[in-house]
Amino acid sequence: MHFSNSMLLMTALTAGSAVARLHGHERRHAHPRDVNIESNPVVTAAPEVADVEKRGEEVFATIDGKLVSWINDWFGEQTSEASSEAAEAAEPTVAPTSIATPTAEATSEAEAISTVSPTPVPSSSSSSGSSNWASYPSNGQYSTSGFGSSTASKRVGALDWDYIGNVGSPWGSNMIRVEEDAASGYKHVIRFENDNSKAWTVVMWNSYGPSGGLNGFWAPNSALSFTVEPGHSIFVAIDDDSQGGWGASEGEGLPTNFVGQYASTWGEFDMSNSQNDGFSGWDVSCIIAELANMDISGMQICNHEGGKCSSITNGATSVVNAYTAADQGKPDKAVSQGPGPVRLVVNLGWSS
Repeated sequence: MHFSNSMLLMTALTAGSAVARLHGHERRHAHPRDVNIESNPVVTAAPEVADVEKRGEEVFATIDGKLVSWINDWFGEQTSEASSEAAEAAEPTVAPTSIATPTAEATSEAEAISTVSPTPVPSSSSSSGSSNWASYPSNGQYSTSGFGSSTASKRVGALDWDYIGNVGSPWGSNMIRVEEDAASGYKHVIRFENDNSKAWTVVMWNSYGPSGGLNGFWAPNSALSFTVEPGHSIFVAIDDDSQGGWGASEGEGLPTNFVGQYASTWGEFDMSNSQNDGFSGWDVSCIIAELANMDISGMQICNHEGGKCSSITNGATSVVNAYTAADQGKPDKAVSQGPGPVRLVVNLGWSS
């Protein structure tokens, strides 16, 4: 890719847009290829805001041999409400044959990497693996207690990832922490496990951010954040038709690259996608961390029975059904599941 105005664009799609295609059997990321990003040591300052004076400027890029353009509409900060009008305005004018959908740009390649710390929440973690959290309600009726209102899904273009599912109203209320003994009452549940000697930070997001653009994975967006202490587990329930992901990192903060994207190893999910007959899917990705020349930590996602796994070990020395920078555009990496409840186990800091 060649970008005008010396602007580097990196866009990472989550499973919501990709697992959905062909009953979850196709999967693709829209990251630019052959990009080497120099990164600086992690600091604790908040991410800098993009140059507002460039807002409204038309940006051009040649992507896969096609000239595309869009209007810079990113302030670099989170807004308080999502709006359907903003969703449409934030979409770039990219031809349907393109595999990349840039949504925001950096104003300087010299910006420092920052960290985003989790919001303190009451402790509800568990060190026990003996509960029946992975069972299902006998009557087939799943709880929605604690979720916000569901938002209507919509298509905003012809590409796989031009689909906005349920992002919750208020934004991010489609995913909540739940107690272990209540988890079995929800349809989609993820158990985050930490078998390491140090605490891990997890920040979760929807693919589409609070302003309606495809930027939910940019700091400081956070639908849910928490710390998993050593030897403990935390349970998260996710509402129907939700597409998003999470970043995980050892320590107190989550690193970002110089344009503000979360740059740790990712987990990605698509829960009961309404445009794909209720199919679900998940995968692990280190694309952003790898492109930023940052550390790649291990992560494994399996169903509660230990099958349908996607994993990357520390340093990406072993990759199974997961995405590295070399896999951009490939449609066959994610794990899929037919309609019905989802029970996932995430092993943070995974090593085979």
